[in-house]
Amino acid sequence: MKWFALCALALACAPPLVVREGWDADQGPAALLTASASLAQFEDLTAEAAIELRRGAVRDRGTALVQLVNPDLFRVEVRGPFFTHIFTALLEGDSLTVYGRAVDPPLKGPMRGRLLTTLTGLDLGVCDLRYALLGLVEPGSIAGPVEYPHADQAVVALPGGRRAWLDLRRGLVLRESIPLPGGDVLLRELREYRREDALYLPRRVEIRQADVSLALDYKRYAFNSGLDASQLQQGLPTAVMRVP
Repeated sequence: MKWFALCALALACAPPLVVREGWDADQGPAALLTASASLAQFEDLTAEAAIELRRGAVRDRGTALVQLVNPDLFRVEVRGPFFTHIFTALLEGDSLTVYGRAVDPPLKGPMRGRLLTTLTGLDLGVCDLRYALLGLVEPGSIAGPVEYPHADQAVVALPGGRRAWLDLRRGLVLRESIPLPGGDVLLRELREYRREDALYLPRRVEIRQADVSLALDYKRYAFNSGLDASQLQQGLPTAVMRVP
């Protein structure tokens, strides 16, 4: 009885599962994917997250300040213990610049080049960095037959060989897999959804590839606070080394 009471208390204290407002499972997978591609719904975003990178037995922890100004500026500033600046990554369109104490000299290359893989050990493949870190799914038409492993779940094929697992009851995307060259797969787990302003965002985003994993636990969001391009570009080095 004691264990039953403890379990009942834990369930009573747990936050209710989030369900997309106005969602009906009969709307289907295509409508759910459209509702999940939400980057264009706001002008700018600022988010703070605890971040953990594991590479085999090595684990690094820190904090991340994530900022976005639509349509094509995205900045991630990572700090370690005692707020030590580790690196900043600025995405301008398809061009990525990374600089800081962990990156000397500053590096610049294409978003889908080797730069991110060298820095983190993760290859995002065809996945957009903004969508990958914020826990959203890039828009795209369904590219094959829809699988229904359970009555309230669907698995859909997307462009580029991606696959997404959908919770049709709640109207949310739970998981995405992205195929990589050489047969590897990048897996994103989207957990602990909360409604933020008009968006539904996972508070925890887990990205895994082989023995490398990156987890972001988002603590705070702010939308349409008046960020502009100059704020995101502040501190950007002028002398950089270009990488493929």
